[in-house]
Amino acid sequence: MIDWNTYSYQSSWAKSPVLFAPPHPENMTAMPYQQAGVEYHMSRRHAVFGDAPGLGKTAQSLLLDNAIESGRTLVVCPASLRLNWQREIWLWSNIENVRTHAVLQSSHGINPEADFNIVSYDMLRNPGVRDSILDLLWDHVILDEAHYLKDPKGNQRTKVVCAPNMLPRVTGRFTLATGTLLPNQPIECYNALRLLDWEAIDRMSIESFRRRYYAEGEGFVRINGKVKWMSNVRNVPTNLDDLQYRLRSNIMVRRLKEDVLPQLPPKRWHIMPLESSPEVRRALKHEGWTIASKMYEVDPDKFCEDVPIDGAISTARRELGEAKAPLIVNYIKQLLDEGVEKLVLAGWHLSVLSYFMDKLKGFGATYMDGSTPPSRKQTAVDRFQTDPEIRLIIGQMLPMGEGWTMTAAQDVVLAEPFWVPGKNEQMLDRVHRIGQTGERVIGHVPVVADSLDERIINTVIKKDHSIYLALDHKA
Repeated sequence: MIDWNTYSYQSSWAKSPVLFAPPHPENMTAMPYQQAGVEYHMSRRHAVFGDAPGLGKTAQSLLLDNAIESGRTLVVCPASLRLNWQREIWLWSNIENVRTHAVLQSSHGINPEADFNIVSYDMLRNPGVRDSILDLLWDHVILDEAHYLKDPKGNQRTKVVCAPNMLPRVTGRFTLATGTLLPNQPIECYNALRLLDWEAIDRMSIESFRRRYYAEGEGFVRINGKVKWMSNVRNVPTNLDDLQYRLRSNIMVRRLKEDVLPQLPPKRWHIMPLESSPEVRRALKHEGWTIASKMYEVDPDKFCEDVPIDGAISTARRELGEAKAPLIVNYIKQLLDEGVEKLVLAGWHLSVLSYFMDKLKGFGATYMDGSTPPSRKQTAVDRFQTDPEIRLIIGQMLPMGEGWTMTAAQDVVLAEPFWVPGKNEQMLDRVHRIGQTGERVIGHVPVVADSLDERIINTVIKKDHSIYLALDHKA
């Protein structure tokens, strides 16, 4: 049995260090809670910076790198953040004339002479890049946005990181950074626990983990390729206080903004009911909404955990996004006319984003989507942050929702919100983070009143509460 150490658990909430302050460049200042986060990691071989988004997990990862005096570090992050990581290394690393190598194309290869190599998760699937990484010894491997490893069944990139004969064979220390270790449900932290400290969960198999942290309920299961409804599916999260204790005592330091940055303004969600239109009514008649409604009514929680990607449902969501777009444009124009100086506008479908750019370009707008090159993404964010003539940044939820700082705005409009818990909060936290000096932060969610669109968002908010119980609840 694990010896639960009260201090280890309490230190995961620490606001200031007890004994240790990590080295940092003279022109940079680490906040006390960031120093405490590094102190937590220094007492463990591997660990997670699990702070809520906006508290500077990148800086803490690099302060830890300074503290362990790493000679060769590998950073793995989403493709859109490679150049942002390079910039942060230049700010926080204590290495004189630090050498960084961002692998933007597989042909760039790994540079064994660089202090830091920065690759994307997708690059791990490239045999040449993967083999070059595995041919070297790494003092430190930093995995940013580590919820990319959430799939309990594993995928190609997860296997490169977690399989014993892969990255664990060639590195001395893993550091994970993610503000959403459990994007949806408890099982999504299993890979991280097994990678960093399997003893923390008594070396449970994934089946044992599921028995421990899920009670039986009703739901769909897939058996021999067929979907069946059963009354004894393990899909009801339970024992979350125990899971949190194991995480915090062994591998995860996590603080909330209200605990360590009380100067930040409050944030809140504003669910904005949209008046209907002929286009919206027509879009809601698509057969995909009928299919989605039947699945949602049977099991709302399962529906939001594993959002269907059926072609009809996908088409229905796109058509509704296109139908809502003119109504959302009117709402945004109203916000800007009423005094909102800058605004983040997030959607998903390229046709919807193109409409926004066309109708709102007169307000000054920058843009990014999944195909935007990393350098142009960084330029878009920089212009939004510094140019008073640029009042909007418009982009796709996923590439725009990870790692960026957009504190020039206080308002975020989610034109096409995620149906997955945690992702919408992550988008709002681009604005609600260190550097925000406004009096409030608001996430605007325009929904079609009395529709499945509205009911799904309410379910997502409820699911966020389960994540809170597993990570942040104080008994």
